[in-house]
This record gives sequence, C-alpha cells and structure tokens, in this order.
Amino acid sequence: MKKMQRIGAMLLAASMSIGMVQTGVLAADAVQADTAWQQMAAQTFTGFADAGTQIAEITFTFGQAESELTAQMPQTLTVYLTDGSTADIPVSWVCLGDYANTDDYYYEYVPQWDMSAYSPEGVLDSASGVPYVLAQRVGTSAPAAQKGTSQKAALNSNVYTIFNFLVSECGFNAAAACGVIANIECESNFNPNLWGDNNTSYGICQWHNERLTAMQNWCDSNGYNWKTLTGQLNYLKKELSANDSKYLYNGLTIANKLKAKANTADGAYDAGYDWCYYYEVPANKKTRSKERGDRAKNTYWPQLKDSSVTVDPDETQSGQVYSIFSDVKKGAWYCTPIQYVYDNEIMTGTSKTTFEPNTSLNRAMAATVLYKLSQTDSKFKLSSTNTASFSDVPSNAWYTKAVKWAAGAGIVKGYDNGTFGPSDKITREQFATILYAYAKKLGCNVSATTSLSSYSDSGSISSYATTAMKWAVAKKIMTGSDGKLRPKSSLTRAEASAMMKSFAATIS
Repeated sequence: MKKMQRIGAMLLAASMSIGMVQTGVLAADAVQADTAWQQMAAQTFTGFADAGTQIAEITFTFGQAESELTAQMPQTLTVYLTDGSTADIPVSWVCLGDYANTDDYYYEYVPQWDMSAYSPEGVLDSASGVPYVLAQRVGTSAPAAQKGTSQKAALNSNVYTIFNFLVSECGFNAAAACGVIANIECESNFNPNLWGDNNTSYGICQWHNERLTAMQNWCDSNGYNWKTLTGQLNYLKKELSANDSKYLYNGLTIANKLKAKANTADGAYDAGYDWCYYYEVPANKKTRSKERGDRAKNTYWPQLKDSSVTVDPDETQSGQVYSIFSDVKKGAWYCTPIQYVYDNEIMTGTSKTTFEPNTSLNRAMAATVLYKLSQTDSKFKLSSTNTASFSDVPSNAWYTKAVKWAAGAGIVKGYDNGTFGPSDKITREQFATILYAYAKKLGCNVSATTSLSSYSDSGSISSYATTAMKWAVAKKIMTGSDGKLRPKSSLTRAEASAMMKSFAATIS
C-alpha cells in the first residue's frame, strides 16, 4: 500500500484533482519543496497537536451544500512551533472523497492552510501527520459539530451479522473484518435493500451493472434471495473464493491480502484501505481509501476487535426501527410503515435515536419524502424540469433539490405570492392530493373512487381535494379513525409513513 507522504505547496491533480497554490494540503505523492518559497514562510512548525486523530464529527443530509459542512468545522488548529511553543493557525477543509458527485454515508476532511505563513518542518505522514474531521450522513436534520472525538457508533445487528460472517465463513480476522465493514458502511450503511447510482447499484456492496446481474443470477441458482443480507453475504463469499476475469478478476487475491493483515488497529486501517483500493475501486481511490482505513481503525476496531462478539437478538433486532428509535414502540400501528420508509430510505429519523412519529410533516419534508421515493425504484421515477423557483426557498437548503423536483414535476405548487412555505404544515387532504397527482403523472389508473358519506366530517373536505380523497380512501392509501377522515388536520410523520407504504404498494 502506497501511503501519501508530504505536505506541499499544491495538491496533486492525480490525487485529488484540485490545484492549490501556497496552500498546505495532504498530497498523494512526495512533492519537492520550492526552496525559495519555503524561505518566505513566517513560521515553521514541527507538527499538529492532534495529529492523526479525528477531532470532530459533523452530520449532513443528502444533497446538503458542502459549504454548510465546512462552516461547522474548526477554523483553527494548534501546531507545535520549532521553539517548543504552540500557535493556532487558520485552516480550511478539503474532502478526501468526492462529496459533490457521490452519495457515500461518510466523508473525511483534512486541513489546508497558508504555507506562506506556516510551513511544516520535514515530512508529515498522511495517516498520522494531520488531524481530520468526519462528516456522517444522517436524515433530514443536520446538528452542529461535536467537539472532541466521535462517540461510538450504535451498531445494529446487521453490523454484527456481517462481522461474524466475515470471521467465521470467510476466514478473516477481526481487523480484516473491520476494514470490510468500514467500506460497507460508506457504500450502503449496511442496508441490503439500498438502490444507488440511479438504480444501477444494489445491496450492501452496491453491486453494479453486470456484477449486480451476476449476484442476482447466482443467488437465484443457489437458493438465496438476492434482496436479503444472507444472500448477499453468501455471494460475497463466492466472489472472494476465486479470481474471475468476467466479474471480479481478483477476488481470491483480495481475500488473501486481507487474511494476511495483522490483527491490530493498524491492520484494520490497512484492510479498510486495501478493500477500497482493490475491491470497491472508486474514483480518487487513493484518498478515499485513506478515509475508509481511518474509519476501520478508529471506529470499528475498538468495538469489534473481540472476534467472538455475539449479540442477543432480543436486544438488537436486525435493523428494526423499534430498536433504533426510542420513540417507536414495538407493536404500535405505525411500526410497520415506519420500518418500510426507513428500510427504503424514504424517511429517516429526526436524530440517530428518535423518529418523532407524532410530529407534523411540513411542506419541505413532504417534498423530500416524495423525492426520495422517486429514487428508490424506476417505477416511481418522474421527470422534472427542476427549474421551479420560490422566493422563500434558498439555493442551498437541505430541501431545495426536492422542492425543485416536485414543483418541476407538477405534483406540488407554491402560493400565489411566489412562496412555497417550506415550514408550513401539510394537511391530510393536501398530501392525498399530491399523491393523486403523483400517480396520475406516472400514468397510473386513478379512476378508483368511493363514497365518503360514512365519515362524519366528509363535508369539510375542500372541493379541490374531493376526487383525490375518494381515490385515496378507495385505494386504502388513507383511512379514517372514529368515523372521521380529519382532512384539515396536520399530517404526522407516522401517518405519512403509512400513506407512503400504501401508495408504493398501489403503484406496484
């Protein structure tokens, strides 16, 4: 494994495709220092106070502007000067991955600074020479950065299932398994039902195109369901059992590389790096391999280094929402719908531990939910002009892309004054009307209807929503309670989950 070796005057285009003048950044190869330029440096430092450690973790939502992420990161870092004193130097942050063009579940950011003011003395190793910040993808909320090192990840049993399979079935030690797990988190967040890359990649390893077809065919021929974690793990084992020039030319070679890793924290780093570099092979693989190696070493190794670890299935159900979110109760009417929207990434929690089922859905959330549904499967795809503009929708909000898509697709509208009202609560009849418009745009038969006279409040349904409400009730997308439909009531997140599950089944 070739490690990045220097802090230099520019970031090599070969490593990160960004040129920087008089800026210190992590480089992929050794860079010869410009002697005259080095002499201009006002101060020389020997290293960073927090070298090689994660100093903060921030969270982001899919599509959030990168500038919002970097704004949360530390603006200065402490360095040791050659006279033994310390100084806080101004820094900015650069992503080791490709934040703008990928949909990974975490990214690593490293510092860059003005080399004309502060110049490093000697060589700074990439793995241990600079601190870094981790950006972790979550749901719709984006809390501020947390000072200090990351809290331990809350591991669900998918993580343990994968770990135990890699150890017991593939012959990996704990460090090698941690390396694979760090990559799987980045690719799919351990979701075996995840579609990515515009519905061309699927599963925990995001098998793509012909490799996806190979995985599906092998599972079908060997009695496995390719949509399950069990089927995908067994296919992964098959991939790693031989070198196959057609799909994965060096599967056995990769497996042997990982089996040779030391069962140590550094071995976990090397395994995470090599799995990314040789198996996943993403763009910018050198720098992205580093971030996955760090994740393996600093997050998963401390928690999984005991290869005999087991989990009580009653304590940690396999990704069950009632074990993930403290406010989702097992057996509640909304548990199954929330499980559906969570598994399909249509809706996520409002935090890592809460879903807030009784919180009202606002118009920005509604547009986002519909946009995410459109990304889950080709049958939900809807063309959009993506050109809609509203005076109260900024260009870089977490919901901007979804609102533009929904308005451009003709399934939502703004107000007459040119606003969208992203924070306005959405009513039950409004959401039914939107789903009716969505189904109609998809070319579905929306002729189903039923009488609403049995509901005591049917007379309060707005005239514009009557047809949609009759359709939604007829298709069992909307149900009443206590003899009422509550058309003017705000739609809760739990109710939205139920309607989205029923709507998806209707379209299917």
